[in-house]
Amino acid sequence: MKALKTYFTFLERNKLFTFVNVAGLGISLMFVLLIANMVTRQLTVDRDTRNADRTYLFCSEQNFGAHYVLGERLASRYPDIEEWTVATNAAGVGGEYIDVEGKKFDVKVLLARKNFFEFFGFRLREGDPAHVLQDNYSVVISESAAKRIFGNEEAVGKSIKVNFTDKHTYTVTGVMEDIGNSIFPSETELVFPFEAMEYINWAAAIENTVMQNFGGANVFIRVPQGIDPNDKNADMLEWLKTFAWPYHNGSFEKAFWVPMREVYFSEIECANMNQYSRKLMTVFTVTGILILLMAVFNYISMSVAQTSYRAKEMATRRLLGSSSKDIFWRMMAESLIMTFIAFALAFLLAKAVEPFAMELLKTKLDVAGDLTVPVAAVYIAGILLLSAVSGFVPATILSHYNPMDVVKGTFRRKTKAVYLRTLYVVQCGLTVALLACSFFLGVQIYRLLHEPLGYTYGNVLCYPNMSETNNLYRFRDEVRKLPFVKNVSLTRGMPVDGGNGHSTTYNLKGRIVPVDFRLLQTDSAFLDIFHIPLERDYHLTYSDRNYYLNHEAFRQMGLDDDAVSFKIEGEDASRTIAGRFPDFRMYSALDPIRPVLMQIIPSDSIGYPWDILVETTDGDLPAYKHQLDALYSKIIEGVPFESHWYDYWIADAYADIIRMNKVIGIFTLAALLISLLGLTAMSLYFIAQRKRDMAIRKVFGSDNRHELLRLLAFAGQSLAASLLIAVPIIGIGFRYIQRIVGYDKSFPWWTACVAFIAVAAISLLSIGLISRSATRENPINNIKTE
Repeated sequence: MKALKTYFTFLERNKLFTFVNVAGLGISLMFVLLIANMVTRQLTVDRDTRNADRTYLFCSEQNFGAHYVLGERLASRYPDIEEWTVATNAAGVGGEYIDVEGKKFDVKVLLARKNFFEFFGFRLREGDPAHVLQDNYSVVISESAAKRIFGNEEAVGKSIKVNFTDKHTYTVTGVMEDIGNSIFPSETELVFPFEAMEYINWAAAIENTVMQNFGGANVFIRVPQGIDPNDKNADMLEWLKTFAWPYHNGSFEKAFWVPMREVYFSEIECANMNQYSRKLMTVFTVTGILILLMAVFNYISMSVAQTSYRAKEMATRRLLGSSSKDIFWRMMAESLIMTFIAFALAFLLAKAVEPFAMELLKTKLDVAGDLTVPVAAVYIAGILLLSAVSGFVPATILSHYNPMDVVKGTFRRKTKAVYLRTLYVVQCGLTVALLACSFFLGVQIYRLLHEPLGYTYGNVLCYPNMSETNNLYRFRDEVRKLPFVKNVSLTRGMPVDGGNGHSTTYNLKGRIVPVDFRLLQTDSAFLDIFHIPLERDYHLTYSDRNYYLNHEAFRQMGLDDDAVSFKIEGEDASRTIAGRFPDFRMYSALDPIRPVLMQIIPSDSIGYPWDILVETTDGDLPAYKHQLDALYSKIIEGVPFESHWYDYWIADAYADIIRMNKVIGIFTLAALLISLLGLTAMSLYFIAQRKRDMAIRKVFGSDNRHELLRLLAFAGQSLAASLLIAVPIIGIGFRYIQRIVGYDKSFPWWTACVAFIAVAAISLLSIGLISRSATRENPINNIKTE
């Protein structure tokens, strides 16, 4: 430690150098730690789940959904299936809540077959895995939920009432550990027997043997080691066509099994389980690595820039007997100290911003909790490697010079700028590439959010159905009396949630074709709220067989413009066309136009609406929301709920790409900061290298303006050279982002030009300001110092 005393003295005297390097490395390593923790967790999902390598999920080409009854039939037909189970967290249309001794709590619910805990091996703090769900009215609660609801009291044996049935009381029979790194949501608080589906969604219930809601559950199977259930896919598909309606009518054309550990990154939707985009993970990882490289380059650049100031110290050591090898390893040790300090800072920063990072990345992180011995070993190896890479260049420069050059005063002039100029070019190239990708993604998202959807809306507040229908009618009637309310609609489905799926087959000129309708069941106020005009309205009296159709429905069914009815294959009676409305996009602008059926129902006749939509005037929207929330809470007797403006759900439809934009934006800002700090250091060094040359030229007639232009030209040449690095990265980044976003109506190539101009302007301005004083110095001073 005594041998490094001069290094700490140097750091103390050069506080800016110390701050920039520790902060730059620390911030970049913070990003790396968070991303590494995220990637490690993503790649080890369900690592601790029992027999995950032999567990598969049933899947079609559209989604992972199936039905409880299908699980029973598959197990009976295929003897290779050792065991099977089903699970779903899509418990209800609205939110789920429980009533415990008069207190209401919102909860996250999972419904599962009774062998769930035996099948997956999720740990129970209390209860027997084989028996905790055997009674139809038993329930298992998570540790965190037990503490939240029951406090320090014993949870097992407690009774709870649930909102999906007012006839039965459930008894807590077990307490499970909170679900961790799994495709099953970690927010799961209550696990009910699947028999409860009878009260929630009859179409997905065990008793519904025709499997009306084919998608109401996920079917899991376990097979012996070495058996591939996909070997019998052809037989399974032909068999499914004989009784499963999505295969019988041609809506689904594939049936196969996906290993449980591949579900997490699958591009096929698994609505009831956790999933993550491998593309997003790749983007975050590459961006984090680029940030780390820039921080390393920054450290090397500033260390090299400081070599002339430490040259006398090292020359003195050489003259007193130290070898070049001693100097080299001394500098490497200093690099290790700097890297270790930066890593310690990074670890503290990562832990501090972890909650924000989890919200941004939408995944669980635990940097401290995941610090095992193998992880610590990786960290130590990383610190050693990083310090070696960072310290090699300055150590090489300071250990291979002639100490007499320092004594004579020629070291600064002889030290070449090849290292720095190369690093400057690389760093500028990476900064331009990151900034260009950030601009590109931002522009694409802006265009997406402003892409016409085919409908418009104002200030629309959305309330979930959290009570019986009569109370919703009361809420509607009370809301209509408020002066700032324009419209109220009770509806089953909105454009942003896609309404209800209504897949069927249609006889198109003698050819049976599947048609995947989206069904909206709503009242007339819905049309006013979303400004959807009826191009044709026959003003028919409401009937459950009367439908309004959009243009796409007419097109897919091959109907003439003046058609007044249509007939679904297999139905005896025709359905009546009540009118027609223009096409609009369900979900988001990324989704194709879909055939839509709409039933306009008298407001007092909508049985069990999913949502209540309240349109308000412009004004104090937070105050309006507060007043409406208070009224709704009073009418539903304090049941927990969340209301959101319709804009919230639109943004949620683009959540993944908006999140990616935020992350890349944060990384880009960090990269710009690190780049600017490094640029300042390099500019100072470049100018120091050229002071004698400038002085000589000024003696022979040059002026300040020409010298300043010469320095700027040097920087401009380096910036131009950086395009050799930036352009290929930009090309790859643009294509990758375009695939992720899926919006190809325009290609804003100009964002790359803007990024280069921005980096060039900042760089040249920085160099210009720093060079200004240098070019105005008396040339005699610099000639004398040399």
